[in-house]
Amino acid sequence: MSLDSIPCDLFIDISGTDCAVPFSKLNDALEVLTLGQTLMAVSRKQALQSDIPAFCRQRNLQLIGQGEADDQFYFLMQLSD
Repeated sequence: MSLDSIPCDLFIDISGTDCAVPFSKLNDALEVLTLGQTLMAVSRKQALQSDIPAFCRQRNLQLIGQGEADDQFYFLMQLSD
C-alpha cells in the first residue's frame, strides 16, 4: 500500500522531529481541521506507534488508521466532538 492511496483532508510529515516537536506540529495542524475531517501524520520513528494513540485519547481524536507504508509509519486521525 502507498500513502498516496489513503484519503485524508490534511497531511503532515513529522519525520525528523524530536521530543515535543511532533506534537506541536500536530496541534498546529488540528487548528485548521473541522469536525469529521481527517489528518494523516507520517514519521519514521517507531516510538510514535504508542505515543500517537495516547495523544489522540488526550485530544479527543479518533485514531481511524495506523500502519506502515512506504518505509514510514502513518497515523490517520479524525477530529470528533
